[in-house]
Amino acid sequence: MPIDSLPVTLIIPGVLGLVIFVLLYAGVVLPTIWSRHPERRKAAHCTLDMLLKARRSLRRIGR
Repeated sequence: MPIDSLPVTLIIPGVLGLVIFVLLYAGVVLPTIWSRHPERRKAAHCTLDMLLKARRSLRRIGR
């Protein structure tokens, strides 16, 4: 199915989700792994941990 035949209501949330994922990955996950500075790695790790805990709690609420 060509992308131009998909309804806009499916394309916009998909693109928005992809943009959010890329921003979180580039802004949180990569610094956790690649930063040379221990304080940056620690801060990125804490942020990633908070995001994952929030996601888990939202999944529990949704059940």
